[in-house]
Amino acid sequence: MQPRQVRDVMTRRVVTATVDTPVEQLARLLAVHRVSAVPVVDADRRVLGTVSEADLAHGATGTAGEVMSVRPPTVAADAPLSVAAMKLEHSTAGRLLVTGDDGRLLGVVSRAGVLRPLTRPDTAIRDAVERVLRRTLLIDPGRVRVDVHDGAVTLTGTVARRTTAGMAARLAGHVRGVTAVVDRIHFEVDDTAGPARTAA
Repeated sequence: MQPRQVRDVMTRRVVTATVDTPVEQLARLLAVHRVSAVPVVDADRRVLGTVSEADLAHGATGTAGEVMSVRPPTVAADAPLSVAAMKLEHSTAGRLLVTGDDGRLLGVVSRAGVLRPLTRPDTAIRDAVERVLRRTLLIDPGRVRVDVHDGAVTLTGTVARRTTAGMAARLAGHVRGVTAVVDRIHFEVDDTAGPARTAA
């Protein structure tokens, strides 16, 4: 079953800090856990702010409460993934803090975590491209092979006419989920200019 809500893709184990956490300890947390930011929470895990690598730059001193950025980007756990994707599009953070109705921290969700379920699987893209080529241009899958990797489609094979080859690439590019098309289709006859000529 495909993930539909933020809670389905969020990371539940989150490294946190309090307003009294020293800057030196914050720096260690970022380095040890290989994260770019740490949420700052109160005793009830309500989000107060966040401390990022940028906040610790230029020799910052003091505590998390003194250097943290307030109002970090958040999203509700039951929000649709499309809502999280829209928030991330307008945020430079690269991730959102996931909170409950009471403002308590429940987890964190990254850009990759949100977008992955919204992206069409390569197998589905391949099947769709093959279907379009077969139904629209009557191209047999045995003549043109369709390979897909991370949304990029490669078409390899031979068709009768040059116009068919060009149209195949254009049609493939309009299939939902396709990010790029590599056209390696050869043709037997050039029918684009004057009398049809057999390709050399």
